[in-house]
This record gives sequence, C-alpha cells and structure tokens, in this order.
Amino acid sequence: MSQINRSSAPSLLRPGLKTVFADWMIYPDQWKSIYKFNTSDKAVEYDLEMQTLGLAQMKQDGAAVASGAFNQAYQTAYLHQYYGLSFEITRAAILDNLYSSQWSKDAEQLKNSLRTLKNINAAYIFNNAFNTYSTVSDGQPLCSTGHVISTGTLANTFDNGVGLTEAALEEAITIIKSWLNVGGLQLDLSVTKLLVPMANAFNASRILNSDYQPDTANNPINPIKHDKYVPGGFIVNNFIQDPNAWFLITDEPNGFKYFQREPLDIDFITDVVTDNVTVRAIERYSFGNSNWRSVFGSTTSM
Repeated sequence: MSQINRSSAPSLLRPGLKTVFADWMIYPDQWKSIYKFNTSDKAVEYDLEMQTLGLAQMKQDGAAVASGAFNQAYQTAYLHQYYGLSFEITRAAILDNLYSSQWSKDAEQLKNSLRTLKNINAAYIFNNAFNTYSTVSDGQPLCSTGHVISTGTLANTFDNGVGLTEAALEEAITIIKSWLNVGGLQLDLSVTKLLVPMANAFNASRILNSDYQPDTANNPINPIKHDKYVPGGFIVNNFIQDPNAWFLITDEPNGFKYFQREPLDIDFITDVVTDNVTVRAIERYSFGNSNWRSVFGSTTSM
C-alpha cells in the first residue's frame, strides 16, 4: 500500500503557505437521471423477460379456438462487484501538518474517486452500445438492428450511423412507436429524454428548444418541441466517450437498473504497532439493462 508520510508533502510542515487546495469540483452522480435505483441482498439479481401470448386469431365456424403459450425469453444477470480505494498516512504526517484546518479531509478524496468511477461504470453500457462483443440478454448489442422476437427482428438503431438531426430524431421516434413485445404485440412506449455527450449538447439544444425548424430559412413549427415528443429535454453525460453518439431514453419500466448491494462505507483503522492510519472506502453495486426497448441510439462512427 502506498504510504503518505512527512516527505510526501514537506511544504505542509513549514509555515508560510497562504492556501492549500486540491481539485474538488468533480461531476455529480450523472447516472441517477438514467438508471432506476434498487437495493439488493443477494450476490446476483436476475430479471426475466417473458414471451407472452401473441395476437388472437379468427375462429372458423366449428373449429377450435387458437391456443398460445407463455415462454421464458431473455434473462439479465446483475452481478454485484466491489469497488474501493484506500490510503495509509503516518502518525507524524498527521500531527506535523500545520494546515490541517485548511485542508479538506482526505476521506473526501476517496468519495470523489468512487463517485467518478461509478459515473464511468454507468456509462460503460452506452460506450459499448454498438459493440458486437458487448451484448445484452438477447445476445445483441444494446443498440442493434437484430433484436429477435417471435415474429422476426426489431431495431433500436439505424442500419447505418446517423448523426443527431431533427430528421433523425423524428425517424427514431417513429421507429420507437412501432416496437413490439417478444410475443409480437404493439407496445405503447414514448420517449422521455435525449441523452448526449458534451460534444452534442449545443446541437441537442438547438433541435429541442427551437420553436421553429432549426437551421432553415423557412419557419414551419418544430413538431418535436411543439408536440412534446421529448418531454424531458436533453441531458448531458460527460462520461460518454463517443462525441457523435446520442440516445433516446424511453419510458420502458424495466430498462436501465442500478442495484446497490452495499452502500459506500468509509472506515479509519489505526495500526497498533506503527500508529499509522489506514483510510478505506468500499462499496458494492452493479449497473445493467434488462430491456433494450428502453433506448434508441445512433452514432456516425458505426
């Protein structure tokens, strides 16, 4: 374990410093606007998607009524992992620090580290949304043109990557309104918000906040704003790495989920032999997606 001692920050042992500071302005928990919060008391949590009955059929005179069945379709596993960080500081480094009243607690740095990692972990599924080696429960990437249902396949992305434009949003919303469940029944899903990286934020604002069609000399209304097709507006996630990516989040109730197995725990342990203090922060959780219908995504780098 790395050890913080008197030589780690010798200036803190001498008078004359006006200010002692570190960079504290980290991003907040951006994942909370995307993922549904759940608690867990198990090592693994499972979500199961069922194939329910399909469409009813016409009954011929004298013939039997058509029959159907319920079947298990796709299962999602949420395996909770531990994440943590610690540091050790000597007794002398603690006692001889002349600026302890100005220096924020080292434990706050542990919180910042784990908070940033959690944002990174939450963005992983979006950063791999088009990666054929990173799949969801049906064996397809989160955003795919080949999600299998009983009557064929469905898409929650374009055949070829499309950048964020008004026309692309309109087409994506139209596709979302045509989605079926595994049994082939029409679903009533709606978009709640647009998720973009910082590089797409200004473009998203022009599209969603313009009363009239953006980037045109004509003045027809902007139907996306006028008819509230994206009622939650757009949110920026600074941990999405692809500057060209964009995602429409829907109101599918079993989509993005966060399971907290053990909340953040910070402990201070003093070694009885050395009097060194170890500060340890640890938590256990998982992020995932149980139903691809919770999102439509695209990027020009596909």
